[in-house]
Amino acid sequence: MVVDPLETAKSIVEDELKKVFDEADGEARSVSNMLSDLTWIIRDFTLRGGKRFRAALVLAGYWSRVWAREINEDARKVMASVELLQSYLLIHDDIMDRDEIRRGGPTAYAWLRDKCVKDGLETECLHYGVSQAITAGDLLESMAVRVLASTSPDISRRLVQKYTEGLMKVAFGQFLDVYLSSLPLSRVGEAEVILVHKLKTASYTVELPLHLGAIASREGDEKLLAELSAYAIPAGIAFQLRDDIIGLYGKPEVTGKPVGSDVLQRKKTLLVVKAYENSGEHGRRLLEEIYSGRRTVTPGDVEFVKRVVEETGALDYSLKKIEHYVSEAEKAIRNMKETCPEAREFLSRLLNKLAYREF
Repeated sequence: MVVDPLETAKSIVEDELKKVFDEADGEARSVSNMLSDLTWIIRDFTLRGGKRFRAALVLAGYWSRVWAREINEDARKVMASVELLQSYLLIHDDIMDRDEIRRGGPTAYAWLRDKCVKDGLETECLHYGVSQAITAGDLLESMAVRVLASTSPDISRRLVQKYTEGLMKVAFGQFLDVYLSSLPLSRVGEAEVILVHKLKTASYTVELPLHLGAIASREGDEKLLAELSAYAIPAGIAFQLRDDIIGLYGKPEVTGKPVGSDVLQRKKTLLVVKAYENSGEHGRRLLEEIYSGRRTVTPGDVEFVKRVVEETGALDYSLKKIEHYVSEAEKAIRNMKETCPEAREFLSRLLNKLAYREF
C-alpha cells in the first residue's frame, strides 16, 4: 500500500494542533483576557509553517511493524506533542541565538518585544519580549506533556518517560552548544561538534519521534527501538551537518532564517572548526577574531567565513561526512529485522530528504 507519512502526518498534525490551541485559548480566556498575546503567539509560531518531519517520523515509528494501519487517537496525540516540543525548543533557541526570523516571520521574543513597543508598555521592551517568550516556551512544553499524558493508560507512562529522556539529551546538547560557542576555536574539535549534533539534533529530531510512534503502536519493544536508533543517530547527524551548510550558504527568502546566523552567534560548526584547522596563520587569526566575541560580526566577516570554508576544503569535508553518516544509516536499514519493508523504504527516502535538502 503506497502511503506517504510526510503528507499524511502533515494534514493530521495541523488538525490536532488546532484542537490543542483552541483548548488553550479557552482556558486562558477563562483566566484573563490579558493572556491573549501569549496564546496568539504560540499558535501563530507553531502553525505558520514547518516541514513536520517529526510528526512524520512518529507515524513511521507507529507503522514500523505494520504499515498503513489505522491511525489511532494515541498516535495523533503523539504527533501533536512532538510538534509542540519543537516549538518550545525553537522559541528558547531563538532567544539564546538572538535570532529575529523563524519560519519566515518574527521569532516569539521579537514579536513580543515589538508588541510591547506598539502597546506602549512602561518597561524595557527587549527584556519584556525575552521574558514572555521564555514563558511561551514553558507553556508549550507543558502542553506537550499534557497531550502525551492524555494517551491511553497502558502506554502514557512509557511515552512520558521516553519523552523526558529525549528532552534531557536535548538539554545536555544545548548546554554544550552554548558552552562551545564561548570557547576559542583552538579548543573545539570535530568530536565535540558531533557530540552536540548527536544529543541536540539526532536524539529529538529523529530518534525520539520514531520511538514515541513505535510505543504508541503497542509494538515498540526494545529490539525494534534499538533498530530505529541505529538509523536515527547517523541520519540525525547528517541532517544537522546539512543544516549547518544551509545556515551558512542558504538564502533567507528560501530558508526563512537570517543569513550567516551561525557566524553571528559564533557557533562552532564542523565547517568552521575544519576551516580553522586547515587555515594558515593569517586565516586562523581572522577566524579567531570573528569567533572570539571581542568584535561585532559584520556582513564582510560572514563572507570571509563562507570563502575560507570553501578554500580550505572544510565544505568538501563536511559533505563527505554527510555521505559517511548517510552510509551508516543505510547500513542500519539493511540490517533491520524487526521493521517492516514499507517502513524501511520510507526511512530510506526520508534519509535523502534529511541529508540532501536545500532548505
